[in-house]
Amino acid sequence: IYPELGHIKLRDLQAHHLNTFYGKLMQLGQNKRTGGGLSAKTILRYHRFISIVLAQAVRESLVPFNAASRAEPPRAEKHQADYLQPTDIDAINTSLQSEPLKWRTLVHLLMITGARRGEVLGLKWEDIDLARSRVFICRSISYTPDRGVYIGKPKTKSSERYIAIPPETVSLLKDYRVWQIEERFRLGEYFQDQGFVFTRDDGSPMHPDSVTDYLKKLSKRYGLPHLNPHAFRHTMASMLYYNGVDSVSISKRLGHAQVSTTSNIYAHVIESADKKNAEILSNIFLKTGTK
Repeated sequence: IYPELGHIKLRDLQAHHLNTFYGKLMQLGQNKRTGGGLSAKTILRYHRFISIVLAQAVRESLVPFNAASRAEPPRAEKHQADYLQPTDIDAINTSLQSEPLKWRTLVHLLMITGARRGEVLGLKWEDIDLARSRVFICRSISYTPDRGVYIGKPKTKSSERYIAIPPETVSLLKDYRVWQIEERFRLGEYFQDQGFVFTRDDGSPMHPDSVTDYLKKLSKRYGLPHLNPHAFRHTMASMLYYNGVDSVSISKRLGHAQVSTTSNIYAHVIESADKKNAEILSNIFLKTGTK
């Protein structure tokens, strides 16, 4: 990426060397998944690591100063969460009625739970508590070019959580379970049951990108707005905010490590929802007795 950096002695490292290095990371195609440059957020993680290493080097008198403290890494982009409108959700639900039961159930869970796509794909039937109307998120399906599809833990420790589901979801899961059992018997030994709720034809875990690809095709097939798994996550959180649910409850449902993370991501939604709160308070306190 920046071979000159390897020839610089540690004591001679300057801030401009790191700035050039960060710039190269943003420009060159280092991201194996997308083929594009690394994001500012990823580069900032590298910068923090380099800063910690150099700070220790200063303490051990290996370098005169911490060059990273004078460098200028890229600022992390602040993205507003994109969410679907109620009319979009209605159109999606109508379209799903013509889709295979497996995909109808999968998209339904994305919509209702707000779970990440890997978390939904990581669900096993042992994690589905239909009697208590809840699902337990405790694993995630991921993919990397070197490892392929693999089973891992959710994003953070806080991501391991129970999520309540409504009666409609319970009913759909029961129907889907019956279908899957029938399909398993139909396929015989070809289907190697590993206990996953959503599987490939042979019973193995699904590739995470297959969900994204399906949503793209669904959108094109029915003329729906652009769909991606995370849009359902944002939509669920936004709708809860608009209906007066507090940040702590929403944060737990999303599996965020800190409530502040939820508040920062949905700051614009909270502001909009608060305007609705002002109208409610006005009706209660200021317009009593008026017609």
